[in-house]
Amino acid sequence: MTTSVGTAKRVLMVDDEPKFCQTVGEFLRLRGYEVTVAGNASEALLELDQVSPDVVLLDIRMPGLSGLEALKAMRSRFHIPRVIIISAADTEETVQEALRLGAQAFMCKPVDFRELERLISGVWPSTPA
Repeated sequence: MTTSVGTAKRVLMVDDEPKFCQTVGEFLRLRGYEVTVAGNASEALLELDQVSPDVVLLDIRMPGLSGLEALKAMRSRFHIPRVIIISAADTEETVQEALRLGAQAFMCKPVDFRELERLISGVWPSTPA
């Protein structure tokens, strides 16, 4: 698949599992997305100034700042159109808190790649033909 730089969508993936980031990142890159990876929430907050992502894929359980704490900080300091939580932390309370804090979707690990692609591709409006 060939994309021009102007049409690629920017994704910031925040997760402390390198293998997971590598697998999901490669999946997205093959579909034309520009992917930046942050290994923890503090790193993600620094990357936001540089990357200006269209969507953030955010884990909940990470060392240091949790994904929920990062989500609060992101929403108060940056304009991020969409945040999709991807986490093994899937209690009803966690899901509700993430949505209350501004996440648009919540996916449980292991990731269903078709569902992830559907969620990400649904983030941006269709361009007129």
